[in-house]
Amino acid sequence: MTVSWKRDKKVTGYQITYAQNKKFKKGKKTITISKNKTIKRTVKKLKARKTYYVKVRAYKKVGKTKIYGAYSGTKKVKVK
Repeated sequence: MTVSWKRDKKVTGYQITYAQNKKFKKGKKTITISKNKTIKRTVKKLKARKTYYVKVRAYKKVGKTKIYGAYSGTKKVKVK
């Protein structure tokens, strides 16, 4: 599954969250991308014939603290 988003030059990086249900309770995983130039990431090792829900948010590092933006809308993806 490849996840892509629009670049925001004002942020430090992005966070991708995906799970097997809409409420992100089952099998939730998070990938943190620390470069703001990255605009897509391929998520591997997913289960075949399963549906995943994915959302993305940006973050900005201020000192040692990460300040997160709101999540994008949730997308539903079926793995072949």
